Amino acid sequence: MSTPVAGDRAPLPVVLLVLVAGVLAFTTDQPLVLAALAIGSIVLLRVAPGSPGRLVVIAAVISAVGVFLLTPLVSGQGDLVLFEIPVPPPLTGEITAEELVAAGAAALRVLATIALAAALFAWADPDRMLAGLSRVAPRSALVSALAARLVPTMRRDARAIAETARLRGVGLTTGSRMHRARAAAPLALPLVGSALERGLDAAEAMAARGYGEGPRTRLPERPRDLGERITLGISVLLAAAVAWAIAIGATGFTFYPVLGPVLTGQSVALAAVSLAALVGAAVALTRAGAPPSDLGRPYSP
Repeated sequence: MSTPVAGDRAPLPVVLLVLVAGVLAFTTDQPLVLAALAIGSIVLLRVAPGSPGRLVVIAAVISAVGVFLLTPLVSGQGDLVLFEIPVPPPLTGEITAEELVAAGAAALRVLATIALAAALFAWADPDRMLAGLSRVAPRSALVSALAARLVPTMRRDARAIAETARLRGVGLTTGSRMHRARAAAPLALPLVGSALERGLDAAEAMAARGYGEGPRTRLPERPRDLGERITLGISVLLAAAVAWAIAIGATGFTFYPVLGPVLTGQSVALAAVSLAALVGAAVALTRAGAPPSDLGRPYSP
């Protein structure tokens, strides 16, 4: 059994896991649960094939730090004042303990959300996700697929056009930024023309293959491997735990005017379940290799 490459996983288990974890991240205010979600989502992202998460984690941390620093300055709530800083209005300079805890929870939510979204695209195959969407909304899936391929295609075209211009003596890498921008501006016209030609080619190919004229065919998918089945089971169990927590009110937390208890039995249990689910799914997806691809098999209606 071979180790899966990035984007080789069946989308349903990972989509369900990320969806459930995302719902919990947006419905809970418990700092302990949000910390568990942030740690678990980063682990899920960092162990993805190809190690895609370093820059994403850095960007997520920067965003979380920004939220943490900004929240106390715009909140102006809480009873336990820790210190004051001089800030211009309408910002508030009184920093309270309640504001810091609320800022930490908001920062952890941002960190977990970004990492979960990145983990989804790092593990699941985007084409297979769009194929699943096409069964419900075929036109939206088609537009999404074309748009997803437009940016990298235009980037390659822009690189080729810029190289051709440099061979003809156009200075695109020397001079001030304004000079380089003016030199590169005329290259936008051939780039747009190339994009339009590709669009026409795609439309002609779709018309030649009878798009929209009858039942669509699709490539057969390989069966889910052990890691994907384990991840699907973990996602179902996590969904049940999240539904239970929401039903009994275990996801709530009081920040103002005074802090509620952080370490409660319900919050500890929910945080442990969330962290175990994300880390367990990461281990299952990493250790259980995917079987060979079915690309050599014929189309089936």
